[in-house]
Amino acid sequence: MTLQRRLILAVLLAVPLGWVLTIAVTYWRAQHEINELYDTDMLRLAEQTLAVASLLPPSAALAAPRLTRAPDAGDASHGDLAVAIWLGPDEPLVLDIEARQFPRADGQQGFIDSMVSGAPWRLYYLSDGAGATRVAVGQRVGERDDLVVAYLTSQLVPWLVGLPVLMAVLVVAVRRAIQPLRDLSRTLERRRPDDGSPLPQDAPGELKPLVAAMNGLLARAGRLIEQERRLTADAAHELRTPLAALRAQWEVVQRATDPALRAEAQTRVMRGLERMDRLVTQLLTMARLDSVGEVAFASEVDWRAVAEQAIGDCLWIANRRDVDIDVEWPAPGQMPLPVAGDADALAILLKNLLDNAIRYGPRHGRVRITFAPARILVDDEGAGLAPEIAARLGDRFLRGAGNEESGSGLGVSIARRIARNHGLALRYEMRAAAAGRPAGLRAILARAAPGEG
Repeated sequence: MTLQRRLILAVLLAVPLGWVLTIAVTYWRAQHEINELYDTDMLRLAEQTLAVASLLPPSAALAAPRLTRAPDAGDASHGDLAVAIWLGPDEPLVLDIEARQFPRADGQQGFIDSMVSGAPWRLYYLSDGAGATRVAVGQRVGERDDLVVAYLTSQLVPWLVGLPVLMAVLVVAVRRAIQPLRDLSRTLERRRPDDGSPLPQDAPGELKPLVAAMNGLLARAGRLIEQERRLTADAAHELRTPLAALRAQWEVVQRATDPALRAEAQTRVMRGLERMDRLVTQLLTMARLDSVGEVAFASEVDWRAVAEQAIGDCLWIANRRDVDIDVEWPAPGQMPLPVAGDADALAILLKNLLDNAIRYGPRHGRVRITFAPARILVDDEGAGLAPEIAARLGDRFLRGAGNEESGSGLGVSIARRIARNHGLALRYEMRAAAAGRPAGLRAILARAAPGEG
């Protein structure tokens, strides 16, 4: 059931129920007020009649004329109100024909309900101090009920006429109130799957939190779609060249008759496979990092375990290029760059920094990792970077010209993303020669300043 139908159904049920409750309360109040009004009139009439009857001699009852029906007076009549006066033990001196049926009810004072001539009557008895004179004022209960019904009818008819109109107006109002929600649904239905633009903010106050949440969701979905599109385009671009090279070298291996040429082609195939493996691994790592937003880490990182894992992963390339890896730790009692985070991700970060330092530094060189309380340094002895390359360092698939080592240009981008997720910043600078150490490129990992990523 739609929200509109639920609201309309609630209105259609609530309005008649409220109307019935209103009529019931009105009936109860009207009956109470009318009874109070008539009882007051009966009390006043009984007191006045008793005051007059106390002045009459007992013989007045015998001399009382015989009563007859009053001539027709329209809607006014005495049939619903009667008065009886007893001036002793004799027959009552009646002012109305119906009063002949009133019981004397000696000893009874005040209001009682009784049956007179088969109809319910309300009687009020009042006697003087000596008890010789007694007055009874009676009213047919049906007269009161008729007045209550007449009053309710006067209220009921306008309600019966106006109730359908009121319900129709409420149904229209509910539909108009739901219209912004239907408009929002149609807007979303017409949107393209890749449209991440925000929804209009001119929504009713109740819908603004929903619109704001949906805009946030659309923005996140748009970023994910853009990341997937970019990853697909990057992978297609980067994989095309090594696949073509592998295919060409494999054809050389199959057709070559010269053992030296075959061995060289096989070596190139192995290096191509190595590059493909590295590229696919880095693409998958980058895709995983792209899908990670802000992360709250709880455990402190053990940099010694991270360094051991990263160096172990880079030993093969270090041995191939005959590069030594030195590690310097802070003085006893000092912690190296306290960070809470993911040790495996930080191992990937440090491995990428080491891998680049080993690959793009000189053969038979040295790479130094320095762990300090405020930062981590990775120094190589390479020639550094050209200014135009340094300005774009960290862009995906960016590689300097003339590199003989295989690579994909994703290492720095991955390292910076991991650093950003841990509240760190990765910077590069040229290191001047000092203390017998040649100049080179230095990677600096430290806590990010406000606004730095």
